[in-house]
Amino acid sequence: MTKYLRSFVGRRRLLKLTVVLIAALGQGAGVASSAEERPTTASGFIDAGVGIVDITPAEPITLAGSPSPKKASEVKTRLYVRALVLSGNDKKVALVTLDTLKYPVELVQQARAKIEQATGIPASNVIICASHTHFGPLWGYYPDQLVTPIADAVALAARELTPCIVGMSRGKAEGVSECRRVIKDGHAWNRWQLDPAEAAQYPAEGPSDPEFDLLALTGRDGKLKAVVYNFACRAAVTRAPLISADYPGEVDQYVRKQMGDNVTTFFLTGACGDVNPVYSVDRNLLGEKLGGEIVRCLGQLEPIAVPSLSLESREFQMPGREQPEFKEAEVARNWPGQLEHYRKTFDEMKKREKPAYLYFMTGIRIGDDFAIVTNANELFCSIGLSIKKQSPFKHTMVAEQTNGAHGYVPTPQAFEGGSYETWFGEHSYLSTKAGEIIERESLDILNHLKRPE
Repeated sequence: MTKYLRSFVGRRRLLKLTVVLIAALGQGAGVASSAEERPTTASGFIDAGVGIVDITPAEPITLAGSPSPKKASEVKTRLYVRALVLSGNDKKVALVTLDTLKYPVELVQQARAKIEQATGIPASNVIICASHTHFGPLWGYYPDQLVTPIADAVALAARELTPCIVGMSRGKAEGVSECRRVIKDGHAWNRWQLDPAEAAQYPAEGPSDPEFDLLALTGRDGKLKAVVYNFACRAAVTRAPLISADYPGEVDQYVRKQMGDNVTTFFLTGACGDVNPVYSVDRNLLGEKLGGEIVRCLGQLEPIAVPSLSLESREFQMPGREQPEFKEAEVARNWPGQLEHYRKTFDEMKKREKPAYLYFMTGIRIGDDFAIVTNANELFCSIGLSIKKQSPFKHTMVAEQTNGAHGYVPTPQAFEGGSYETWFGEHSYLSTKAGEIIERESLDILNHLKRPE
């Protein structure tokens, strides 16, 4: 009964907000009654469409995201490709989220090209963000490495564009995430390498970020259509051999129970290269607490009265690691049982090493106070926090693991502390200056978007 009442109150509050906003928009510009008369972004609406493709395995699979992969067949939460297409100001943008660990730049290029061919949306206007769930298969499991499901989801979304009003908000989910690196005797250790009581004695190397920004799209009938949110915590809370979208899947279930089954949530991975769930708390708490905070935010949305749409896309070469060396002493101290594993990953990456790597970054602006800026890494949290702090927008999402997967980008402090996120290999091979480059480019993109067109 209590859950039903919460759901009813949440939907009623959202409907009331929608009615008030539409009435205000109608007074200012008139409410259209046909497709030909439909309002444009200048009069308070933006066209939005949602497409979903189920990619849940139907057979036992090897779970990605662990040095010792496990087999799983039981499904905890289903895996999806979700696409949101936005149209306004003669522009179209496709935002795609994947329930998978990562998605490499070569496949991003293929998927973007197929989307452009099928829908006419320019490849540069497509952003593809992996949730980084550790409890699904890698792209190689799927027949064409997810290219077709991604393109199909965008095509579905592009075919069902309808006018929506847009609202934004900011929430805070405290006590569910933490910096996973602690400093012991001058060296960085991951918390799981130490006894929990011992780990608690040492200072965290960096911050976590409990705040998140949210964007909501609601039809003129008052029905919530889509929620986009950006939270800085790795999708690694499940910790059991189950197929799972991890906490983003649980958040989606929570929000739909409260707000209606037709609502689609889009999770954009925040800067969380060094941030994990707090494993000492109940495993279900993150989904419930974050989902509950999202529902609270939906009850107090700030409307984007003129949701004009702008985009800035950049393609460049990101420098590789300077003079990589095998950190044998560090590996022997931190991971003595995996010395040969890290030696092998070092040698394999040396064979594939390049002076620079193709890199995509994208910025999207909706209205005057909301923006998304992307990067293709596992970005350490303090870098994301710095971008948000310096952004000229009131609400800024920093979305990592987007349009590529180029491994960890630690801070200069983290390189001094060491540990596996900094060691040259499959998961860490970009320049030690990559964090500075991403921060500089992100802020330049945001400042460029902020200027009047």
